[in-house]
Formats: sequence, structure tokens, C-alpha cells
Amino acid sequence: MASLSEQETRWRTVGPYVSTLASKAALLEEIRLFLVTYDHYHALDLTFKALLDTVLPQRSRTTRSIIVKIIKSRLVDWNPPDWVLQDLISFAREPNLDALRAALLLHVPRQDHVLYDFVQQIIVPHYEKGESRVFLSDVQTFLDASLEEHPEILQWSFETRLRQVRGLLATLRDYGLLKGDVNKSIALPAIPYKVIYHLIRLLKAEGVPQEQIAYHPDWQLWLWQPAQAKAGITAFLKQEQIA
Repeated sequence: MASLSEQETRWRTVGPYVSTLASKAALLEEIRLFLVTYDHYHALDLTFKALLDTVLPQRSRTTRSIIVKIIKSRLVDWNPPDWVLQDLISFAREPNLDALRAALLLHVPRQDHVLYDFVQQIIVPHYEKGESRVFLSDVQTFLDASLEEHPEILQWSFETRLRQVRGLLATLRDYGLLKGDVNKSIALPAIPYKVIYHLIRLLKAEGVPQEQIAYHPDWQLWLWQPAQAKAGITAFLKQEQIA
């Protein structure tokens, strides 16, 4: 498949926070359209041209261009192995999008680490303490606490920061970690086995030692504990033996 470059894979982002979520949030349907279009063309340049010209339903070409740029940052710019996109394509073609949502709940925070850090620092502790409600103020408090390490937040306007806060919560809702249109609360996302295997392959490819995989913080994006991860790994290893 002539698509991805031979550059080194950048498994997750580091550095400054970006305000991508202030512009567009989950983009679940647009990402699904990207994946099925890529499956048709087998080439990224043709895929993105089709998204801009005919596939995306947004009326404004400027809006379509912004969406394409965000999709690239989430699924392409980090130069994933081809099997990653092939897995995502298979998830996108299922009538039930639980697998795609669960996979994006991994990939989008890994490539937009303000989202990753919010889940680890706010959602996971809330869940472990039995606190289900999540408020806009929780995001604002998180951003305030992040200022020393991420002073770039000070450069966001009031409007950008507010849109970022709302977009962050909307993204987690659309990917299944939160529920509620107005009042948000924590939800346990549905995680199909094929996505568990996807994460295990991802961590192995990233170079995480076998004995450390069950304890990797990526599992907490699904609110999983090491015992659940170990059960998933055991099932994965059995499946590999059968294959």
C-alpha cells in the first residue's frame, strides 16, 4: 500500500499543549469517512483530496481543510505502521462503532496530550474515588494547575480556552468515556476484544517490555486496572498461539 512514509514513528506527542479541541472536537464521523475513503484509494494524497473535494459534508472549504489537518495530526502525522490504519479501517466499517470509539480513545489522547493528561490527572482519580460528575470547572482547574509546566496556555484567549474546555469534554463523551449532553458524568466505555489486542500490539511495537504492558497508563484511558489488562493480554497470547 503506497501511503505512509519511511520516517520514524512518533508514538505519542510531547511538548506544548495545543488548542486543537477548541476548533473541532471528536470528529468521529469525519474520521470514519477518512478511513473508508483511505481504504478505497490506498493513498493519502488522493484520500485527502477526496475529503476536501467531495466526501466531507461541511459547506465551507476552509472548515473542511481544518478538519483534514486535524485528522492528519491524529492519525497520520505520527507515521503509524500500516497495520494501525488497517485495524482502524476494519473498526470503521463495522455497523456498531464501539470499536472505533475505543480505538480513538487511545489514539487521539496519545497524539493530543492535553487530553491524555486530563484523563490521567482528573478523570481517573475521580473514578477511583467514586466521583462520577465532571464539570467545566474541573477542566479549568486542570489547566490552571498545568500553567507552570505549560505556560503556552496563557497565550490562549478567553474564548479559545473556553472552547478548548468544552471541546475536551465533548470529545471524551463522543468516544465513550463520559456521558451526558449538558451534565457530564464518567462512563465505562465498551471495549471490544479486537481493540484490546490493538492496544497490546501498539505497546509492543512502541517497545514496552512484555512484563510492563499490563501496568502501562494507556489502559487507564479506558479506566482499566492492571488485572483487566492482564486478562486481556492472556487472551491475546492464547489467540496468537492459535493463529
